[in-house]
Amino acid sequence: MAVVLLDLQKRLTPDRDRLERHALWGLQSIRKSSADLTIVLVNDRRMRALNATYRGKNRTTDVLSFEPGPVLPGTPARSRFFGEIVIALPRAYAQAAKLGISFDDELSNLLIHGLCHLQGYDHEKGEQEARDMKRAEERMARAIRKKETDAGGSSSISGKIPETLLKGGSQN
Repeated sequence: MAVVLLDLQKRLTPDRDRLERHALWGLQSIRKSSADLTIVLVNDRRMRALNATYRGKNRTTDVLSFEPGPVLPGTPARSRFFGEIVIALPRAYAQAAKLGISFDDELSNLLIHGLCHLQGYDHEKGEQEARDMKRAEERMARAIRKKETDAGGSSSISGKIPETLLKGGSQN
């Protein structure tokens, strides 16, 4: 299992070790311990371009997930590559401030969200899908928080989707 982290922006400095550690623990929690994952950190301009190209939405977003493409001839049928998660750091920084949480906790929340998308969850398909994804985020967040606590650290991550979905509320 390998996590490759590429930082393509210059303005913000996240705790890279923590993000990589949380990615590894997130993969373990979904039984993808042998999978490889790429995390790309970008600015808002680059994220807007990616969102326009791949989703047809000409605006920035906080996180995008990309599943691996088809297996090419001559490569092993069971590739270890799980996918790629792209996170817009300026957007994450602003969201963290708005939510009153640390920048690094928000990065972990977005990582968890991206990992759930790579598992096939899609909160944009309706309320039930959003609730299912929120539950998956919570399970992964609990596993990461436990490992972080066992390692002597702390975090207040919970995933990205609002808690109100678990209590029967509607998504904003």
